[in-house]
Amino acid sequence: MSDIPMLLLQAETESNLFSPDQFAGYAVTAVITIFNILLVFVIFRLFAYKKILKLIHSRQEALDAELDAAKKSREEAQAIVDSSKQTVDDAKRKAAEIMEEAKNNAEKQSQAVIGQANEEAKQIIARAEEDAARMKRNAFETMKDDIADLSVQIAGHVIGEAISKEQLSKSAAQYTEEILNKEVAKSE
Repeated sequence: MSDIPMLLLQAETESNLFSPDQFAGYAVTAVITIFNILLVFVIFRLFAYKKILKLIHSRQEALDAELDAAKKSREEAQAIVDSSKQTVDDAKRKAAEIMEEAKNNAEKQSQAVIGQANEEAKQIIARAEEDAARMKRNAFETMKDDIADLSVQIAGHVIGEAISKEQLSKSAAQYTEEILNKEVAKSE
């Protein structure tokens, strides 16, 4: 049993986490750590703080400049897009005008061609009617002469030699002409 008190004594003499020795060590470590932090802060403040601030400010200015440039680029791009839309709209409008003008020109040309064709057709019909009338007159003239000769021959055989052939020819031509003129007037 003598070992037990010794163990207790030894346990009391050993330091534990909350012993005053340990707390003293903790305090010294805390003081040294605070001193180190303050020293690093002072060194940082003396040597690096201004340089880092300059770097941060220059970076901020660069970012601001890039943002401004991006904004300007976006505005320029929007202006170009608007201009392109306007150009496309103008081109569409001009194309529609050109198409309308081409359509009107085609319509005018077609009317002109149709009018010219109608005029040529009228001229052809008029020439054909003139040719037909001329041929009809020629046919009547030929027929008149044939009828006059035929009537003179018939009259000469029927009447004989009492009337001269010249007088008979004149009378036959006169009557034949009157009859043919009446027929021509009826046919026209």
